[in-house]
Amino acid sequence: MSIIVRLTLLSSLLVIVAACSMPFLVKDEFDKSSKEYGRMLRWQEFEKAADTYVGVSLRDEYRKRIVAAKDVKVVDYRIRSVEYDQKAKKAEVTMELDYYAIPSTTVKTVVDTQKWLYKDGAGQTGWRLESLLPEFR
Repeated sequence: MSIIVRLTLLSSLLVIVAACSMPFLVKDEFDKSSKEYGRMLRWQEFEKAADTYVGVSLRDEYRKRIVAAKDVKVVDYRIRSVEYDQKAKKAEVTMELDYYAIPSTTVKTVVDTQKWLYKDGAGQTGWRLESLLPEFR
């Protein structure tokens, strides 16, 4: 077999392997992003969460929610469900956040339904939130 045929076969094999592994890489990146976002909320890193995961079109509105939550302290969170659409590169996470708002010490729970979308290009490659920080009442 000539070297050209071997290189062509090897190149084709590499393209096939890369194409097959892409959906898994995108899903793995989603899992990491959603867990890191939850961690940021847990440690009151709302601004960092906005800068890292919120799409540019929602960032101003998201920041208004941050201002409204200035006295909120998140004490725990639980992921209740994850719906992942591989073809559409979309996901929805239902998370419960336990929190209290100073000066109260009463712990409350809010359900946060997060809508995620994978963006590829225009300087925004990666998973982005398409939903706002919940209203803590």
